[in-house]
Order: sequence, then structure tokens, then C-alpha cells
Amino acid sequence: MRRQKRYPRLGDNLSPSAAKRRLMAEYDVVIVGGGPAGLSAWLHLHALAPELAARTVLIEKATYPRDKPCGGGLTPLADMLLGGLGITLDTPSVAVHTIEFRFGERQLRFQRPNALRVVRRREFDHALARAAVARGLTLHEGETFQQMQRAGEALVVGTNRREYRVRMLVGADGALSAVRQETGLRDRVPLARVVKTVTPADAEYDRDLDGQTAVFDFSPVATGLQGYVWHFPCLENGARAMDRGVYDCRVHAGQSRADLKAILGEALRGLGDGRKPSAMIGHPVRCFSEDAPIAQPNVLLIGDAAGVDPALGEGISPSLDYGDFAANTLIDAFERQDFSLADVGTRLLAHPVGRSLTARARLARATYAGGPDILGRANQLVADWLG
Repeated sequence: MRRQKRYPRLGDNLSPSAAKRRLMAEYDVVIVGGGPAGLSAWLHLHALAPELAARTVLIEKATYPRDKPCGGGLTPLADMLLGGLGITLDTPSVAVHTIEFRFGERQLRFQRPNALRVVRRREFDHALARAAVARGLTLHEGETFQQMQRAGEALVVGTNRREYRVRMLVGADGALSAVRQETGLRDRVPLARVVKTVTPADAEYDRDLDGQTAVFDFSPVATGLQGYVWHFPCLENGARAMDRGVYDCRVHAGQSRADLKAILGEALRGLGDGRKPSAMIGHPVRCFSEDAPIAQPNVLLIGDAAGVDPALGEGISPSLDYGDFAANTLIDAFERQDFSLADVGTRLLAHPVGRSLTARARLARATYAGGPDILGRANQLVADWLG
């Protein structure tokens, strides 16, 4: 545990007249985005530097509980990270004990008790937010980030409700991050795409449901998809259901774009499933790249705003791990009173989340490279990764 320090505050050196003119909220840090990355950043900050956490506010544009399109796969790493914070969430979930990887006629089966838990983001994010608020998080729901401007060594952050004068702004606001757009940080990494739907449970079609098996079907890579089709058992409004979707990482931007709705529809027909699914929902995913910028002075991007797992599109576990990275980065900046974040890229690549995402990025580039016998190559790459 770090020794607690009293960090200089923005208003410490203001004259009485300047303080009187200042019509804005004073915090050390504003976190934008109340998903796993933003909430984890505050929770880790609270564990390591409570005084700094107390001078932090988190703004979330929606009001909990809010829907988030996501497959909802929660890995053991996610539970371990939450456990390290002393958090156990009672979010309803379906335990998955077998993960099946399909490559045309080839199959790999990975079996482990609780290899995966499938949650609904609406419930998971809400439970995590409640846990943070119970520890003292200042949370402003229904507040939207709009702009920022530099004010000497600080930032003035504008929202639809007020202005904040802060030393650090943390963007944890998703693949289409408004914070990233406002900073002007650019990269050449194409956004991945996801299309998903939910079907009611039916034993006639959902043979994997009772066996608590999650399926990752890479067969469509043979037709140009840079990803896979998934079938996860889940709970929808308290009832058993199947979460189905298709992920296309676009790591090789020069290849033609796959028709995701057609691929998912074909997968459903291949199951003999004649039921009409709920509406197909699409959303983007920002994939991690080793050289993509994630910071500028006084501004740090984390979670989906920075980039998550390109190989499988997994977002929850990396986002929770980004929280530890963000907290330590913030603490270091305040201890040294250096908010340039000049070495943040090197720090990320040395952190466990950076090392993991780097490995996943290499796996994605190799797995989805196309060419002859791509299914056989994908099979071998995933087998090596599992082994």
C-alpha cells in the first residue's frame, strides 16, 4: 500500500479575487465514462491513494442501469481483478464450463470449471457503479462531456451541466470516445465491428445450453471474416436465452469488408434455427495497437477508448486491468507534479494489460491474415495460444 500524500490542489495558489471569479467545480481528476474501465480506474485509485480518489469525479452520460451491446463474457481474470479490490458482485450470470472453438470441420474444446461467466452489461456495470459509490465515488449520471481547453497547467472540462477545472482528464468513454476526438489524437487502426442478437432458449436448437458451452466459430474466416461467430448461453430478463453475434476485427484493413448480418443469419440457419431473433444490434470496438497514441499532456485514454483485445474483441477484463494502469499513472503524475505523460506508452507496454494486449494483437494479425488453408492455420494458432 502506498504512503498517503497531500497533493497540491489547483486552488491552493489562487488569490481571493481569482477564487471569487472562478465559477466552476474544482477537482484533481475527471473520469469520463462509467463502464468497467472508468469505474475500475477510480476503484484502484481509491485503494492506492484515497485522498486523490476523493478529489476525483466520474461523469456518465447515461443513467444506470443502461444497456451496452456486448457479448458479456467475463473471464477468470476479471473476477481476479475484482477480488483484488475486495469486490464481489451479485450480478446474475450463466457459468460456462466448456469453450468450443470451431474451424470448419476441425474443433478444439477447452474445459475448465467456470471458464467463462456470461453477464448482461446493463446489470454488471450498474452493480460495479453501486460498489464504487458505496466506497465514496462522486458519480454524476446524465452528464455528457462536451469539450476541454487548456488553462495554464490545468484543463477546463466542459459538460452539458457545468465546467470542471482539473489537472487530469481520463477518457474511458468507449470506441467512439468523445475525449479522443476532442484531443485530436489520431491513429490508423480501423474500428472492429460487432453485430449481435439474442434468441429465446429452445432445447431443439440450443444443444449447447444445458451443457453450459460457449462456442467460438472461426469457420467464416475462410470467406473473408477477420473474426468469428459466437453462441453464448445467457440470461435475458431473468430467462434463459442465447446470445449470438459476429465479430470482425479489421486488423488487415486492405481486405474486403465482410457482411456481418449475412454471416450471422447464415450461422442461425446452419443451426436449423427458424425462429425470428430479436433485432440485430451493431456497435464498434476499438482494437489495441502497440503504437496507437493514448495520451497527451493532462489527458489519458483507457479501456475501449484506448483499445482492447483485437483477437477476440474481449473488452471487460482488459478494461478492468486498465484501471490499475490508470491509477498508477495518475498517482505517479501527481507525486512528480509532471502531467506531460511523456512515457505513458512505454509504461503501458510494461504493464500486464499492455503485455497481454500486445500478445493478442500479434495473434490477431497472424490468425486473420487470409491466404491458403487459413482455417488450418487459425486452428493451430489458437491451439498454441490455449496450450
